[in-house]
Amino acid sequence: MNLTLELLVEYLIATAILIGIVIVTYVIGRMVKYFVTYMAGKTGFSDWMAKFHLGKAILRSGMTIGEFFGKVSMWLILITGILFGVATWFALVNYAYATTLILDIVNTYVYGFVKTFVIIVVGFLMTDAFIGYVYKGGEAGGKLEFLTPVGEYLRLLFYLAVLIFALDVGGLSVKTLTMILIPVVWGLTIIMIILIVGKIAVEVLERARK
Repeated sequence: MNLTLELLVEYLIATAILIGIVIVTYVIGRMVKYFVTYMAGKTGFSDWMAKFHLGKAILRSGMTIGEFFGKVSMWLILITGILFGVATWFALVNYAYATTLILDIVNTYVYGFVKTFVIIVVGFLMTDAFIGYVYKGGEAGGKLEFLTPVGEYLRLLFYLAVLIFALDVGGLSVKTLTMILIPVVWGLTIIMIILIVGKIAVEVLERARK
């Protein structure tokens, strides 16, 4: 009877600690969300990022850029805090295997997602900056119409390269994804070559007629 009572008290204390961790994590997550959203607008980060293709895509989703990064930060904190709370609960009730398993999930998937997310954002921004530079060169030379499909093709290729690299760094297997994307990339390459050759042929014929 005493053993059962002690076990019950142990479970109740562990559950109370779990609830406390979840509540504290939720409060911290909400505070971080508001802080990130506020600072993104105050520092001009939102306006700066809105110039890039990635920032425009975020705006088209119906969220501001600050809200997007604020929500991502909040959910990362919430998920991590809840998992740590559950791991603590199992540790307090002497389920060491479950504690180790949950901590491995945090280290592998949550930390992996953070690395993947950071690489994708930085990589996409660098890609957008490069493609924007290409477009500026086209405007100066009067070849923007010709460079537009080429630029978007390069953007897609770089996006795919960044995505595959980010997933690989994040610890996810990309072999299947790579096998699927190879024929897609080749198909796009062939279409792009046909468009370029067609464009050049049309220009040559127009000059010949003149």
